[in-house]
Amino acid sequence: MSNVSRRVFLRGAVLTMGAAMLGAGAAACSSVDQPTPRGYDGDPRPLPIPPLDDGQLRDGTRHFDLTTQAGTSEILPGVTTATWGFNGPLLGPTLHLRRGETTHVDIHNELDEMTTIHWHGMKIPAAADGGPHSPIEPGDTWAPEWRIDQPAATLWYHPHPHGRTGLQCYQGLAGMVIVDDDVSTAVDVPRQYGVDDIPVVIMDAKFTEDGQLDKEFDPDLGLMGDTPVVNGITNAAFDATTRRVRLRIINGANMRFYNLRFSNERPFFVVATDSGLLAEPLEVDAVVMGPGERVEVVVDLEPDTDVTLESTPLASNFGIPADLENAPDFGFAHSFELLTIHGPSADAPEPSALPAQLDPSAAAVPDVTAAPRREFRLDTFKINDQLMDMRRVDVVIDHDGPEVWTVTNDNSDWPHNFHIHNSRFRVLEITGDATEEVATYGWKDTVALPPKSTATLAVEFGYYPDPHVPYMFHCHMLWHEDNGMMGQFVVVEPGDKPDLRIPEGAINLHPPGHQA
Repeated sequence: MSNVSRRVFLRGAVLTMGAAMLGAGAAACSSVDQPTPRGYDGDPRPLPIPPLDDGQLRDGTRHFDLTTQAGTSEILPGVTTATWGFNGPLLGPTLHLRRGETTHVDIHNELDEMTTIHWHGMKIPAAADGGPHSPIEPGDTWAPEWRIDQPAATLWYHPHPHGRTGLQCYQGLAGMVIVDDDVSTAVDVPRQYGVDDIPVVIMDAKFTEDGQLDKEFDPDLGLMGDTPVVNGITNAAFDATTRRVRLRIINGANMRFYNLRFSNERPFFVVATDSGLLAEPLEVDAVVMGPGERVEVVVDLEPDTDVTLESTPLASNFGIPADLENAPDFGFAHSFELLTIHGPSADAPEPSALPAQLDPSAAAVPDVTAAPRREFRLDTFKINDQLMDMRRVDVVIDHDGPEVWTVTNDNSDWPHNFHIHNSRFRVLEITGDATEEVATYGWKDTVALPPKSTATLAVEFGYYPDPHVPYMFHCHMLWHEDNGMMGQFVVVEPGDKPDLRIPEGAINLHPPGHQA
């Protein structure tokens, strides 16, 4: 089936983790009564596939149009729920970008409140990044334009207004971005979109009795739902026509970590993490994904046989307190199904062996011998004892080279999920009580930090000097982010000394018709 024989356990989609972490969690489900989440007690429903948008190539630039809008969707079978989406009532199209091309996106806001659109995982000029300094007011249009200059990867786009990110994502504003390059189009892994290359956006939701999204924030969990949702529906199923499929998975949930496995402990292969292809496939039994992370996996199917992507418990709840008063009914001690894949017919051809190499350049780790070093301490809703201040610049990067960021989760009872804009990084080391056997694979932009753990990151930034517009770094557990667990950095020319206080009203990136 494959000439790749190495078997590991992955944590945070890149870190190996011992059986004590995953095995104990999986065993826990056998001793707990399993609730059935709402919407999962009927027949499976066909997995919606977001449309693939290749844009329009005009004068050497690829143009896209996105409109944020309100609508209604049938997340639960037979129930009409008010939702938000891009170019439709829920989620958005998958944007297909190419390395080396210039991309232009016209974003129209037809909502009744301000939003922003952030390109998560993109190396991009700060004025086009779509962070909280980039409000798109109702009725306005923003038109960022930038050159794609990074390896192939699965990225995503979502809102980023400070204090409202969690709520806007929860209502359905999210979409996938696929960046291709010469390597990704040549490597022999499934890539026929919607046929054997399947977008999978995992979220969760909670509902009122009449089937509307429950928007009441829990003081501990924010908007953690009690119903798993995949590509906008419950109880999703996909009819495969091939013996091998590739799943591009986004954890788009506000707060939930997923311990992803296939039924019957079927092994599968990780071929890419947040920021691109791995050097070679990794055969695994489970992948843990925190909010904001992406992973691409390949699974081989048997004819006329179902296999289910499911989430099983994590040992010690991955540090989330087990005695929370308002913990969701389907929670940390439960297994639950996400997506059933129906195997192809018996005449589907046997797949060839996976290639032994995917992207050999992905094995390289930046030389950080002389790199600047910074330390960040995460505690409750603060980073380095400070809450987010939209006018404060926390870090100045004045060079075109890597840095070493050491990020510590000081909390004893909560995980965090650390994300850096305009970057990719390699995890050099991660330590802590929750981490057993550790190794690192692949490029990331978001890393899971169990309680009392420390990650050492070799970070590469996109070099787009702009002393006036900051990027963000933050916890991607959106309740934490919205409550202040976020900081700002600017990238400047060597020797520049930017003002570390942003003047009131100094940044207005999105006047009507503005082009970044």
